[in-house]
Amino acid sequence: MWSSSICLFLFLSIFVDKTQPEVPQLFDYLNGFYLDCYECHSNRPGCGAKIDWILMRWKRCIAPGGSKCVKIIERSPDGELNYVRGCINQIEAVRPEMPTVRENGCWTATDSYVGLAYRPWYVQTDEPIYCFCDERDGCNSGIRSSTNYIFVLCLCFISFFIHSIM
Repeated sequence: MWSSSICLFLFLSIFVDKTQPEVPQLFDYLNGFYLDCYECHSNRPGCGAKIDWILMRWKRCIAPGGSKCVKIIERSPDGELNYVRGCINQIEAVRPEMPTVRENGCWTATDSYVGLAYRPWYVQTDEPIYCFCDERDGCNSGIRSSTNYIFVLCLCFISFFIHSIM
């Protein structure tokens, strides 16, 4: 009986995400085509140079073949830095000037490499900087995460099987 309770708890803790505004779908996890990214603009509290993870929520980004998180850093006419964060497929729809190079790291619209997305330093430029990443939620690859979920599900099935034999 206890193994059934443990498996139910594990299943619910994985597939019912209380912090997300939308409910994850089972096949998103199994296919590994999802990535959770912050979606915000620096005009909102908690979305500046650093994210206030208590105030900001993740947005589930689903794209065939995978997705990427994007952080845009641009200087306003008054010299203040503005930050925009979101999923690549949503941002590229409203930002046609995005770099054609979409590898992990930071790039200008003219495809010049300016640094790593997870480092606090960038080459100084007046152009907007586009940082791409897919290593983990909030900046990750969903394929690695789906493997963990499949492993937990397999453990639950094995536990049920052993429990039913005994």
